Amino acid sequence: MIRNITQNELILLAYNELPPDQHKEMMDVVNGDPKLIQELETLTNQMDLLDAAICKPNSTSVQIIKEESCSSSSMEMI
Repeated sequence: MIRNITQNELILLAYNELPPDQHKEMMDVVNGDPKLIQELETLTNQMDLLDAAICKPNSTSVQIIKEESCSSSSMEMI
């Protein structure tokens, strides 16, 4: 059976979000198409890069939040 795979389905496949039977079917289709193999590898590489990215708030922002939280009176908290 010839089946077209969408970008969304590839993303679901990469994140292992498909039911086992659909996962197997999709892997069979992907493994039979070098272009889909490349697209899946690109997605997994991008996922790895995103997982490795570290996001920290700017120190100035943290300082402002700390100052604002200390300056609040107890009446404002009610």
